[in-house]
Amino acid sequence: MKILHIANFGFNKQAAHFYCTDRKISAGLIENGHFVYDFSFRDMARMGTIFKTKKLGAKWANREVLKIVQNLEPELILIGHTDLMSAEVLKQIKQDYPTIKIAFWYVDPLYLEHKLNFVYDFAPYLDAIFCTTGGEYLQKLKQPHLKVAYFPNVGHRNVEQLQQFDKAKTTQTFIFCGVVYKEPEREKFLTDLDHILTEAHIQHHFYGCFGQAGVYGKHYYKALSDAKMGLNYSRRNDVCLYSSDRIVQLTGNGLLTFSPRIPKFKQLYNDDEVVYFDDQFDLAEKIKYYSTHPEQAKRIAELGWLKTRHSFNAQRITQFMIELIFALPFSQAYEWADEVY
Repeated sequence: MKILHIANFGFNKQAAHFYCTDRKISAGLIENGHFVYDFSFRDMARMGTIFKTKKLGAKWANREVLKIVQNLEPELILIGHTDLMSAEVLKQIKQDYPTIKIAFWYVDPLYLEHKLNFVYDFAPYLDAIFCTTGGEYLQKLKQPHLKVAYFPNVGHRNVEQLQQFDKAKTTQTFIFCGVVYKEPEREKFLTDLDHILTEAHIQHHFYGCFGQAGVYGKHYYKALSDAKMGLNYSRRNDVCLYSSDRIVQLTGNGLLTFSPRIPKFKQLYNDDEVVYFDDQFDLAEKIKYYSTHPEQAKRIAELGWLKTRHSFNAQRITQFMIELIFALPFSQAYEWADEVY
């Protein structure tokens, strides 16, 4: 098929976020044999005004979308996180090209409902919605005419290239890359963990919090390549199947990955593939244990790496998306297929 992929590819970031989901989705679609035309909505919106502001240029970018559809006439329009796009444009596309399928994907947590108004505006013109949140929050998006489905965070073998489980020596035993968000509970969790690991003389580093600079692009991957273990810890960890894409960045690069007990997450990764913990004290004890049991740590890290490579790669996940959008029989047993509504 010809597919128009409208997302926020971040050309203005100069590849600092090269590992983001939009590029992986396009890569997976191409691997499945489709032609993909990428349109970076925010970047084009900035180009649409001399002031280089995306809000002022959004009207121009919306007109560009219509021109592309007229020239390309794709079978599918896939939209990701493009909140400045006009629902009226989707309405016009549906009127002019009723056979074109339109689907939307979203990897931010659905519990931030104040950010979802644009999704409800899009919904009348969509055929499917894919989100990295499952359960009750996902079900709220369901409407009679469209399908809503969970989809996992997307990995790609040419992005997540490291195999840290095979690395004999690293400068850090454990790392966390994230921010505190000025939330007392999260701050206490990370502060306690930092103190325990320091007292235990375990080499660790927290990037992006407690006064430490965040790392992006190749510097992020350098931080991953210097570590044996990493923490998958989202802003909330009690939402069905939701995790930030940190989960595939850690497991996909072969780090021993620690995760809180996210509801239903064992459908994706079992106890042999990631290490689950109850709280910061349980986490600290498990970090100390695996730092002195390297063979066990290596085995779990390698199994987690294999799971991400085999189950959560871009080609497989985009195949699931295509099959759902076009009402095709599922070609394989997707681990998350019970989260389709």
